[in-house]
Amino acid sequence: MKKILVIANPAASRGGVVKSLEKVRKLVRSHEPDVSFDFVVTDNPNHATNLAKVHAGEYDIVAAMGGDGTINEVAQAMVGSEQPFGVIPHGTGNDFVRSIGIPRDHRKAVELLCHGRTKRVDLGRVNGRFFVNAMGIGFDGRANYESLTVNPRWGPLIIPIAILRTLRFWKSTTMTMIINGETIRQPTYLIGIGNGWSVGGGLQLTPQAVLDDELLDVTHVGDISRLKIIFNLWRLKNGSLGELAEVSLHRSNKISISSDHPLPVHVDGEVLGLDVKQLDIQLFPAALNVICLPA
Repeated sequence: MKKILVIANPAASRGGVVKSLEKVRKLVRSHEPDVSFDFVVTDNPNHATNLAKVHAGEYDIVAAMGGDGTINEVAQAMVGSEQPFGVIPHGTGNDFVRSIGIPRDHRKAVELLCHGRTKRVDLGRVNGRFFVNAMGIGFDGRANYESLTVNPRWGPLIIPIAILRTLRFWKSTTMTMIINGETIRQPTYLIGIGNGWSVGGGLQLTPQAVLDDELLDVTHVGDISRLKIIFNLWRLKNGSLGELAEVSLHRSNKISISSDHPLPVHVDGEVLGLDVKQLDIQLFPAALNVICLPA
């Protein structure tokens, strides 16, 4: 009998995982009687990583139930392993599963987890921490932090509210980016780095990013007015932000970013820091074996 360990984060989706956990348990009992599931719940940050490290060898598959942050934590323990890694989505943004094509419906996600096939995807690493989908510096990093302070009752409006809050005060900051042998030093509004294409619940900041192409996509937004940002937010929905004069698009497997001023940074939707001054980013090809293909 196939054995699956599901590591669930009770804080994911602003506590929504707690309500869904019993539903998923019933779902697997009724629809997957030939698969053995064990569910464990995390107690604190990084607990998911430790649980995966300690118990992965006892199971055929290790899965994360939660959002991008939970996926990120479990993935830290699975880097370079042949063991299949799966996801039962339940987060605010669900950007990794959008990028890779895992269904957000629980029944379909469980069916894929039990019977699907794997493919290897790349991972990025920044200052020693791996990321599965994306990271953001500047405006993007601050908007992510603001989203964590918005009342959960706003639901799908959390991210738009966070963006509007950040627009009120965020200004361009001089950053130095070294990429593909080129040094770019200028006032910068944001830098988005994508292993996958989706951020912020389906926004396309790096629309051409592919999880297994051995490159990270980089969107660099220079000094741009608040008004121009507001009038062009719609471009994040169709991936056309690169058409603006202030925006340049790059692809690389190694990037260095620095600033004399503290920078807010997010990694897979979790705050890496609000006062980071140096970032060293590298791609690790085919580093994670993810269940994401139909049988």
